[in-house]
Amino acid sequence: MRVCFLSIAIILLVSCSEEQDLSIHNEKIKNALEKRKNEYKKEILDNCQRDVYEKAKVYVDSLISAEINFQLSDSIVFPPKPIKPLSPGPIIVPDTIKTKPIF
Repeated sequence: MRVCFLSIAIILLVSCSEEQDLSIHNEKIKNALEKRKNEYKKEILDNCQRDVYEKAKVYVDSLISAEINFQLSDSIVFPPKPIKPLSPGPIIVPDTIKTKPIF
């Protein structure tokens, strides 16, 4: 009986405490909301900066590659292709020439 009375008394004391304001005007809720907003902004900003950094890295790498290719192609000068001479025509071997053995 005593346990039952104590439990009822505790429940009544807890339920009779002042009501908490669950609207946006509550200071704790305002602070928690501002904290969540700041965390979200920071997360979005970090993602954006990471994406910009990756795109810039690819762009700079391509610029460096293009500069290297330009410098290599600029410093190596190949001569122009020579002109092919005209064909003298078919070679005619006279019948007077006889082959001799090598040994």
